Amino acid sequence: MAADYHLDIAQKVAPSIVAAGGKALTIAADVSSEEAVNKGVERGAAHVRKVMISTIATTLIPVAFVVFLGYWAGRRKYFGSADRAQLSKLVLTWLLPPLLIAGMLQTPRAELMDYRTPLLFVVGLLLPYVVVLLSVRYMGKCNLSISTLRSNLLIFPDMVFMGVPILGRLFGPSSLYPILVANLIPVLFILPVTNVLLRMDSDKNAGGGVQAAVKTILKGLAEPRVWLPFIGIALVLLNIQVPKFVISSLNLIGVGTTGIALFVSGLIIAQVKVKLSLAVAFDTFVKNLLCPAVMLAIVLALGITGVIAKEAVLLVGLPSAVITTMFAEEHGIFEAESATTVLASRLFSFISIPIVVAVTNHMLAA
Repeated sequence: MAADYHLDIAQKVAPSIVAAGGKALTIAADVSSEEAVNKGVERGAAHVRKVMISTIATTLIPVAFVVFLGYWAGRRKYFGSADRAQLSKLVLTWLLPPLLIAGMLQTPRAELMDYRTPLLFVVGLLLPYVVVLLSVRYMGKCNLSISTLRSNLLIFPDMVFMGVPILGRLFGPSSLYPILVANLIPVLFILPVTNVLLRMDSDKNAGGGVQAAVKTILKGLAEPRVWLPFIGIALVLLNIQVPKFVISSLNLIGVGTTGIALFVSGLIIAQVKVKLSLAVAFDTFVKNLLCPAVMLAIVLALGITGVIAKEAVLLVGLPSAVITTMFAEEHGIFEAESATTVLASRLFSFISIPIVVAVTNHMLAA
């Protein structure tokens, strides 16, 4: 009887002991899981810091050095506006086209055949340009000329003087293909539309504006840096092997693009007439951080990852293109604001670029 009694007690108590043990195991598992999450967050934060420090040390410090050298030379009057124009011509006409061809010849055929790259920049550059133009015009209640110039500042990145040096150091020769594709958007759309709208606002003559658009497109397509790289693309797509000494020769002349382009950026900064304002601060924030955030959302929506996605996000977050200030000077409007934004976006890029690189490395891993 005693044995039956003890057996009965054991049967009643056992489920409670098992349940208590299960709860203890669950609590232990939750604690272990929380610790694992915390360690993962810590490792992620450490990785982000490591990437940012690496980007600053290996890419941005050399870039800053050359830009500062150009700035110092400009401030000391070793180079004037005429010299800057000649150096720009040297880069755009003689150094950049060979570099682009060499880059195309070293780009894998599969990347050139990927339709997502052109689509990415049409969606990521063209649509934001239209949205910003309409928003500034009707919500910001600015006139047509200022709306046009401000849209250029916010959307049009400096792909040559900042994009080629920075993306080239981060991603190598294959980064030139996204730059080439992205550059077609301004050549075929943004610059002609800018020309048309500025003429329409100044002359109130739509016919003259259309003629100016056609002229701008033809002039843009005639530039060697636009059409010459397509020779390299055609050779790769046709599987025509180009001797290595040809690529080496092209690289030898093209390698000067990076240093001289950055030096010219310094000369530009030295000649800027600074006019700080809340609008300049806002535009700089939008250009350097909000634009890459929008492109990041686009690449995630399109399901694009890997290097091409990282390049696209970083490319749109580069400083504003200098050509906007040239339009402003030509028409005598928005001069100080545009020049200051070009300067501010360059200075702030030494903070924003490491952030963008770290975020894209974390979220867009291949």
